[in-house]
Amino acid sequence: MTASRPDLALPIDVQGELRLEGPAADTLTLTARGSRLRLSARAWSGLRGLGPRSLAARRRTLGSAIRALTVAGLTLDITVEGRRAFGLGAGVTPSLLARLLGLSSTDIRLSNVISLLR
Repeated sequence: MTASRPDLALPIDVQGELRLEGPAADTLTLTARGSRLRLSARAWSGLRGLGPRSLAARRRTLGSAIRALTVAGLTLDITVEGRRAFGLGAGVTPSLLARLLGLSSTDIRLSNVISLLR
């Protein structure tokens, strides 16, 4: 017997909360409600260590994440210090900065990029 392949066009509904605590008291919280995911960090330092180190690898990883979220019909909001920093995935209107960087379905706030580089 073989299992049928899932239909990728079906919406995904997610529920729950996952909390990750790092060694430097950095806490990341991933909250899921329906088609919306929110990754919250207390400070930018909590996000700096995520993902690959090289800019090219980060761009590829970001592109893969955007495609996966969009296909699944999910939206990921990343908040830092209680403010929305980035939005990725389905239903996100690309910001001017995201379009200049060639990123679809991404909202990047310039003020947050400046904060990240400090």
